[in-house]
Amino acid sequence: MRRVSVSLLLTSILMAAPVVAQIQIRPTDAPIVTADNESWYINREPIQFAGDLYYPAGAAVFFDGNTMVRSGHYNGVPLYTDTTLEPYSVVYVPLERGVMQPYERLRQGSLAGTTASRAPSFPVKATASSAPLPQAASSPTAPPQPIGAVSVYTPERAPGISGTSIAAAVETGGVPAPEPGMQNRTTIVTIGRPTSNDGLWIPYLGEKWISAGPAVPVTPERFRVVGNYAGFPVFARRDISEQVIYVPTRAGLAAPYRLKQ
Repeated sequence: MRRVSVSLLLTSILMAAPVVAQIQIRPTDAPIVTADNESWYINREPIQFAGDLYYPAGAAVFFDGNTMVRSGHYNGVPLYTDTTLEPYSVVYVPLERGVMQPYERLRQGSLAGTTASRAPSFPVKATASSAPLPQAASSPTAPPQPIGAVSVYTPERAPGISGTSIAAAVETGGVPAPEPGMQNRTTIVTIGRPTSNDGLWIPYLGEKWISAGPAVPVTPERFRVVGNYAGFPVFARRDISEQVIYVPTRAGLAAPYRLKQ
């Protein structure tokens, strides 16, 4: 009887002992489908992900199954994100030999003035300043001008001569007298003002970039490739965060262009 009680007690203790589960984290499988032969990748076109446009940016990195997870696809090619970075800041496109090409979205709109988890490859657009207060309306001091005109000049001619004055002059044999208040006006409008004084500029990423000086030497230590313009690589400085891009002019030189505010 005593042996039976001891057995029941041991069984109760074992059943009441907590069960410890083992959790095994499995790395993400390496991608099989790549974008090497896709026309949109070859032409360095932007891709759409999570409702936004992402542009090829920065140097390629190797696939890391411990931090990268599959988050979507574009035209049949899987897209990956890094769980250690800010969500939706960078998306990775798989290439051959385990290489991943990063794509970034522009830091504009609601993201203006922010830099995410790391310095972005593209210049950060400054936050728009508040609009100036409207000025009180005032009475015009000159005749209205056509849009773009520098000035308007309306010379006054000699007083006009009506048919009544001519008839009276014939009867009296005198010279027709001008009638008061009758004046012919001719409006002279000068050439319009120039619509822009930006000088040399290029369109890039939907913005206007204005020439910002002479070409400078481009070296891998000081510059990195951040995009593509008309088949030419677009560079940015590594050591300075500025809203300036550099476009090649000839071997070893690139001309700076600043973002028009």
